[in-house]
Amino acid sequence: MSLIQMNAEQMRRQAMKNAQDKIQQQKDYQAKVDSMSRTDVGNPYDIRSIMKSQQFKEQKNHYSVQQAEDEFENLLQANKLYMFKQYTFDYIKKVSGREPDSYNIRETGKFVSELINKIKEKYDIKE
Repeated sequence: MSLIQMNAEQMRRQAMKNAQDKIQQQKDYQAKVDSMSRTDVGNPYDIRSIMKSQQFKEQKNHYSVQQAEDEFENLLQANKLYMFKQYTFDYIKKVSGREPDSYNIRETGKFVSELINKIKEKYDIKE
């Protein structure tokens, strides 16, 4: 293996060429970044567009504990069971061993609603 011997002038020209190539690469990269729009970054997992989508907003509401609590409270108020909310949440804590989440609240709401409907049907209770 032999080294190519260069004089100072040749090394200076080579260094300048390398520096210009590096600057050109940086310009090309910046042009590519600038050519992308702010909403379309070229991949299917664009966080900005996902955050703005209607589906994301609906999922956010679906997983919201506050939203589930409000729905459950409305169910209880419609059936005049005002004091049953805290009892139900205590039961969820006891059974699951953790704070009620939106899934547990909604499933418990479905169960309570079905139970209320069966009782009304059984005893011919009209609203």
